[in-house]
Amino acid sequence: MRTPMIKAMTASLLAGSLALSTSAHAVEGLYSADELLDADVYDSSGKEIGEVEDILLGDDMAIHSLVIKTGDVLGLGGRDVVAERGSFTVRLEADDDGIERFDDLDYQIHMEADSNAVKNLPEYDESWWNQTRSGLRQAWENTKKTSESAWENTKEATSSTWQNFKDGARDMKERTTE
Repeated sequence: MRTPMIKAMTASLLAGSLALSTSAHAVEGLYSADELLDADVYDSSGKEIGEVEDILLGDDMAIHSLVIKTGDVLGLGGRDVVAERGSFTVRLEADDDGIERFDDLDYQIHMEADSNAVKNLPEYDESWWNQTRSGLRQAWENTKKTSESAWENTKEATSSTWQNFKDGARDMKERTTE
């Protein structure tokens, strides 16, 4: 009687962990930072509004933001603004035959915002840098505290559940024996 119950529990635990692991990993593409620099940037209506000036990475080496040079004329003037990840998409232009070629990558950045909203993006300067860096550090500290607490709660719950399972199995064995 014990073996079928253990097999059933093992199967359900494995199925649950597989479901969690497949949903946690999204399909990712591969992009060239060198080609991404100087890529043309378009607003939500398709109007060209600037080009990528810099790529900002977080501690995890994932893109945090793009610095976009907007409003310059013949390389003069304009301003550098920060577009955070999630506010834009990167599109790879394929050749006329529809094939992406390794030696001829050409990216376009498409903003979710219109031209007016882009003008309201934060300016990339020392103040933005310091404020953002401080905010990210604080968020990381908060995440560590929350993770530690969650881990302790998980250990306690797992221990309690395992004890309840063992007690239930023992009771079932005793009833079966009787």
